[in-house]
Amino acid sequence: MIDEKEIQQKINNLVNLLNQWNLEYFVLNSPSVSDLEYDRKLLELEKLEAQFPHLIRSDSPTQQVGIFNDKRFTKVIHQKPMLSLAKAYNYDEIIKFVNNIKKFVPFEDINFSIEPKIDGLSISLHYENGYLKRAITRGDGIEGEDVSHNVLMINSIPQVIDLKENIEIRGEVYLSKSMFKKINEFNKLHNLKEFANPRNAASGTLRQLDSSIVKARNLSAFLYEIVNFEKYNLKTQSEVLNYLKKLNFPVTEYHKIAEIDDLAEIIENFAEIKNSFDYDIDGLVIKLNDLTYWKDLGTTAKFPRAAIAFKYDVEQSITKVLNIQTTVGRTGKITYIANLEPVELNQTIVKNATLHNYDFIQKLNLNLGDEVVIIKAGEIIPKVLDNYAKHSTGVYPKSLFCPSCHSPLIQYGDLVDQYCSNLTNCPEVIINSIVHFAMRKSLNIVGLGINTVKDLFKANLVHKIEDIFELYKHKETLLTLPRYAEQKVQNLLDAIEQAKNSSFDKLLFALGIKNLGERAAKLIGKICNSFAELQMESNLEKISNLDNIGPIIVQNLHNFINNEQNQNLMSYLDQNFAYIQKSKNNFISDKLNNLTFVITGKLSQNREYFSNLIELHGGNVSSSISKKTDYLLAGIDAGSKLDKAKKLNVKIINEIELLELVN
Repeated sequence: MIDEKEIQQKINNLVNLLNQWNLEYFVLNSPSVSDLEYDRKLLELEKLEAQFPHLIRSDSPTQQVGIFNDKRFTKVIHQKPMLSLAKAYNYDEIIKFVNNIKKFVPFEDINFSIEPKIDGLSISLHYENGYLKRAITRGDGIEGEDVSHNVLMINSIPQVIDLKENIEIRGEVYLSKSMFKKINEFNKLHNLKEFANPRNAASGTLRQLDSSIVKARNLSAFLYEIVNFEKYNLKTQSEVLNYLKKLNFPVTEYHKIAEIDDLAEIIENFAEIKNSFDYDIDGLVIKLNDLTYWKDLGTTAKFPRAAIAFKYDVEQSITKVLNIQTTVGRTGKITYIANLEPVELNQTIVKNATLHNYDFIQKLNLNLGDEVVIIKAGEIIPKVLDNYAKHSTGVYPKSLFCPSCHSPLIQYGDLVDQYCSNLTNCPEVIINSIVHFAMRKSLNIVGLGINTVKDLFKANLVHKIEDIFELYKHKETLLTLPRYAEQKVQNLLDAIEQAKNSSFDKLLFALGIKNLGERAAKLIGKICNSFAELQMESNLEKISNLDNIGPIIVQNLHNFINNEQNQNLMSYLDQNFAYIQKSKNNFISDKLNNLTFVITGKLSQNREYFSNLIELHGGNVSSSISKKTDYLLAGIDAGSKLDKAKKLNVKIINEIELLELVN
């Protein structure tokens, strides 16, 4: 029997050790172990966390999107999240990316900006009245660190630009190969530790407290993004790069505009020249050139859908398929898993790899006994890439029944994924949903992990979320379960009671509504503080106008709300949870209540000033014009939004008229 206390102790030891090594490496610039030893321990932690996700610590290095946070640097929240890029490792994944874009963008408007993926550190530069005022690292994408004192030492980044408007520019800081070589030669000569690679050297340098070291090491940068590009009448990535050049920012010398049919040739040709540059390149960034469609395409929790990074040189292995099995997740989605002849990949022994869905198996013409190519490209779970050698006849048969409850599997419309048809009563769906509800990122109900949930389900104590909060009525029954002593039961009941004080956005995320991640839940939580408020038409309209909340999330939210069983659940949660309520003092008046505004053009104050003014009077500010927009606040050089507002008969007002509305 697995002892979860022992597993938790192992995880604690690994997290503490790896965080100490991160401190030595990123902050103290004095690593005590080799990269190989670090990677081995990190892989060990990843495997444990994959098996026991409810034991994941929030400070685990696996949970950090960016680099290790140093408390000696000031933390700054990004005005717009600094997302990473989805990755492609073969041309089929590029085609999938392109096909998704085709769903939203007319074919004649599709071309791509191709730029090298520099192996460096993401940086955000803030200029005010022409002067560089702040430089922030990406951090975890939401919050970064202020490294302005060091960025001022980078010669290629201008401290003054010919632009009086405030502007935020993003790019990559890196160390050239030639400079990296000189630094390591110096370190070797003086018996100092050498850096493993240019990226690590750049990372350690940018996080120095002594700026003179930064200046001596001569870091470089390439810039490639302007936040709120519309403000500068820019419509394409090409125009952004040209505009950055005019402002004397360094941009990469390699840049191509490509049609769909050119992508494969460009990827192949660039592989031959990528090592000739004086900086490390680990792939190509492929962006939809027309930036005006990026809003329509939207983002996932981590990536924009309008761009992708093609990665070269992914480690692969070949092994034999011994068996294929199916699993069912909390949404009822079926995943096919290949059981493999054990093989080493990235210093780990791999025995299983995902096959995604049956459509993928058919495309590979896969059956038991075939040899497959597997990769582990950053994911914890490896995936099958291709059928390397066919040793069987035919294709593995399609599963027709759920592996948990044996109910028939169904497919929705043209979707390739199969789902269990018995979501209400399927044991694995229920168990996984409750585990998600209780996990650390959700309500953090300590003690309600996978094994406990299985015990409670088997004992007929928990079959739905409401049952969790009724467990206190069954304390005597709990005490009769094997290994459930008085202290363990009381700790669990206390943790459940504590969870009732969670914020509404945490609870919303915990419910596991399809496609609604943490970030979307937080945005919705700024509008609603209960499920009663969530169901109000006015709030649903505000949610549909939020940036980064696309039509798919809105539709899934509607589907959830309109389900009778979910309505009972929402009513129960509202009655039993003590949400943190918004203070009415946050509003001056309700004169703009339920009205949606879009702001464009040059105004007497910055956009944030007018956004705050509108919100203080109960209004909502959106970034895009639609039929749901009530007013367009237009300044000088209003641009395309003004034209669109006229076409949609949206009322157009100036600053004085806005002030008259709020008196």
